[in-house]
Amino acid sequence: MANWQATLLNAALTSGSVLVFARDRLDEAEEPKVRSGDTFYGSVPDGDPFGGTFIEVKDGHAMVEVNQQRYHLHRAQHHEAHDDVTIGRPHESWVVG
Repeated sequence: MANWQATLLNAALTSGSVLVFARDRLDEAEEPKVRSGDTFYGSVPDGDPFGGTFIEVKDGHAMVEVNQQRYHLHRAQHHEAHDDVTIGRPHESWVVG
């Protein structure tokens, strides 16, 4: 299991929200890839913290649980990924909905 830092690029965790996940620590030989059982943490733009767990990850889709609510995610396509956001380390972009 790995721990990820989540950056929410929208005002709230709702359908269409983009989440960018970057690994806390990463060995140089390791490619970052979310997996079932991984955990994440971050904060919404107003500063409230949130965290969750990847319940299932398969074929570009995932189910996560945040505050006892489950959300379906899909891997962001190029037009959804907000590549202009500077994360500074390897990351993955996912979209709620």
